[in-house]
Amino acid sequence: MAVIKKKEFDYKAQFSSKTKYKETNFYDCGEAFADACSLPGPVMGGINMMLGHSNTAKTTAMILAAADAIKKGHLPVFIITEKKWSWAHAVELGLQAKQDEDGEWVGDFIFNDSFDYIEQATDFINKVLDAQEKGDIQQSLLFLWDSIGSIPCLMTFEGKGGKMHNASVLADKIGMGLHSRISKSKKEDYPYYNTLVVVNQPWVLLPDNPFGQPEIKPKGGEALFLASSLVFLFGSQKKAGVSHLDASKNGRKVSYAVRTRITVLKNHVNGLDFKDGKILAVPQGFIADTKEAIEKYKKQYSGYWSNILGGGDGDITITESTSDEDDD
Repeated sequence: MAVIKKKEFDYKAQFSSKTKYKETNFYDCGEAFADACSLPGPVMGGINMMLGHSNTAKTTAMILAAADAIKKGHLPVFIITEKKWSWAHAVELGLQAKQDEDGEWVGDFIFNDSFDYIEQATDFINKVLDAQEKGDIQQSLLFLWDSIGSIPCLMTFEGKGGKMHNASVLADKIGMGLHSRISKSKKEDYPYYNTLVVVNQPWVLLPDNPFGQPEIKPKGGEALFLASSLVFLFGSQKKAGVSHLDASKNGRKVSYAVRTRITVLKNHVNGLDFKDGKILAVPQGFIADTKEAIEKYKKQYSGYWSNILGGGDGDITITESTSDEDDD
């Protein structure tokens, strides 16, 4: 029988392709944040979700990331749809902004809060990315959307749609569209990093049996969750899971800090995360939930709190008041 000689064909060289990617980098939300959840903050070149119930410090983390972006020479692009923005709070957290002669807040960022429905916001993001590709913007971009669960799609806005239409639009516009444009910036040959951070409101899926546990779900369906490289959970699953620390002096009492929890619900970056990361959110950022850290903070910001609580003699006393903590 004749021996058939195989034709030499280097199929690996013909069909294999290896894309080179940039080194993994993060925006820095502070040492206490990293100690609580094992990550410095949002990963560059990906979609990051800040998920949690109200008053769990999601926006605090977002603004800290924006402040760090400016320090890195990147351009924050604020997309504010929840209509609860406070410039005083942002500046106290370290965002470099000041008021011009017309009273408008300006700085090394883009700020837009004019959106009524989802498609307006996603079209805006695409226009900014187009400007970068044309060379009109020559910086890495950090898009910050607060919050993505606060506006409907156009059909729902016009009274013709509902939850399923909102989810469908987010799946098309972000899950299939913006996700590709954002993630391609991780490639080594792309000149910039582009990153999207979204603050998202939740709903709670109740258990289907008496022994099950409630599960937190992001508004707008699963597409955005699936597209996210990192999902940070603030607070607990079934409710906020926070407690409040009050400061009092000479009979006056104010809210001093929020004790919250920051864990990583999804990590497609390095797989590492802590599940027990309690932390304190204060007006200037995050501090560790320890007696030593609280005492250090009291000394460092004594002037700030004296202005709020009133001057004169008397010590500032810290007490824990209302609690919404649970064990999940």
